[in-house]
Amino acid sequence: MTRRSAFFILVIMLALLCGIGYWSWHASDVDRAQESAVRIDRFDRVLDEYVSLGSYTALHRLNTEYPMETKLLIENVLQIGRVDEANVEKKLRHYYLDSIVQVLLDEVHHQYTDVSDLEAEFAHAFDSLRARDAAFPVPHVYAQIACLRQSIVIADTLIGISLDKYLGEDFPLYPHFFTPEQRQHMKRSDIVPDAIGLYLRSLRE
Repeated sequence: MTRRSAFFILVIMLALLCGIGYWSWHASDVDRAQESAVRIDRFDRVLDEYVSLGSYTALHRLNTEYPMETKLLIENVLQIGRVDEANVEKKLRHYYLDSIVQVLLDEVHHQYTDVSDLEAEFAHAFDSLRARDAAFPVPHVYAQIACLRQSIVIADTLIGISLDKYLGEDFPLYPHFFTPEQRQHMKRSDIVPDAIGLYLRSLRE
C-alpha cells in the first residue's frame, strides 16, 4: 500500500467517525427535545362536542380514549353517578347544558384556544424535576371543565386542569361563587404552580 493510499483511507475513516459522532450528538439532542415536549390533552373539547352536538362519535371517544378522565369527572368531580351507570351520559350532557356552564364553556374557548405557553411552562418544570431525579414520573396533563368545582385533579400520573377555574379574578361570574381572596388565585398564571404543587404532594403521600 502506498503512502498516498494509506493517507486516503485514513481521511475516509476520520470523516466517517466524525459523521457518526455528529449523528449521535444530533440524535441525542432530538431525544432531549422530544422528552421536553408536553402536550395538554384537550379532553374539554371532546366533552364539549358531545354536549353541544350530542355527537355519538365524541361520546365513543370519551369512553375509549379518555376512560380515566371521564370516570374522574363523573364520579369524583361532578359526583353525578357511576361511570358504568345506565344513562349517565345523559346526566352528564344535561349538567353541561346549564346556562352558567355554557357561559364558562364560551369563556374557556375564548381564553384557552392556545395553551402553548402553559405547555412550555410544564415542560420547563418537568425538566427541572427530572434533572434532580431521573426517575421522576412525568404525568399526562389534560384540560377539562369542572363546572367551578375542583381546580386541579390528580390521579396516579394524571393531572387534570379545570380551565373554568382559571378565567381571571375579574371574570364576572366569579364574585357570585368565590371570595376576593379565592379569586386572586384563579388566574392563568396560577395553573402550572397549582398543578405541580399538588402533583408533588401526591407523590409524597
